[in-house]
Amino acid sequence: MSRALEAYLVQVGSGLKGLSRRRRLTVIRELEAHLLDEAEARGIESESGMAAMLSEKEHPSLLAEELAAGEGQDANHRGGTALAAGMIIGLATGGHMWFEGWRWYIALAFAAAQGLAVGAGYFWVRRHWLRLDPWARTLVAVLITALLSIPLGFTTHHGFKPTRLLYGAFTGFLLERHSQERPLWQTLLEPVVFTALMFILEAGVLGRIQFQWWKVPLELSFNATILLSVMLATRFKRLLAERRVLTPQEQQG
Repeated sequence: MSRALEAYLVQVGSGLKGLSRRRRLTVIRELEAHLLDEAEARGIESESGMAAMLSEKEHPSLLAEELAAGEGQDANHRGGTALAAGMIIGLATGGHMWFEGWRWYIALAFAAAQGLAVGAGYFWVRRHWLRLDPWARTLVAVLITALLSIPLGFTTHHGFKPTRLLYGAFTGFLLERHSQERPLWQTLLEPVVFTALMFILEAGVLGRIQFQWWKVPLELSFNATILLSVMLATRFKRLLAERRVLTPQEQQG
């Protein structure tokens, strides 16, 4: 964690003496995630940049008073934003399945599982690993979203399908990697590589399906839909963070 941010949070925490220890830790964690979201939205990576951003904020003692007075508002905002961003992903993937001809209830179940469990679930728990380096964060995101995507395994006509969990893991990978700017060539390559991986696993390793060339565009278009929905959801969440955090600071200046 940035030393400037750590010092700022310690000062804020010392002003939250009226709260229980557990609640104080929760509020500080929410504040930390909120400030890291803002720094990410601004593209701040250096220690000096973080210190400059924090200098625009209220004095820690004043901020502590505000947080103690309305401690649940920030958590509610983040939870609502996570739900909305997650459902963007769910509606996109479920809609794509329905367009392909899947039964409406399968498409709806996939949309709910992908949007609520994977998408919103990722945004809800992401603050717990923000202190890690980028590759460690990506690994944790993949593992967590693979677990969160267990309900996706049941969105089939024939019982549980474990390879469905790979769609959740792929979504988590994209969500974490696209929290930062990516080169265009990497973005274009991601659904192609994942499509090849799915066919290798399903047809080559497990023998579940017979490889046919006409299926490649369908699978590729679905994975591209996941990518586009992730990019849209990430941008949507970042815009909400900017409106909540950056705009008031601009008005104050």
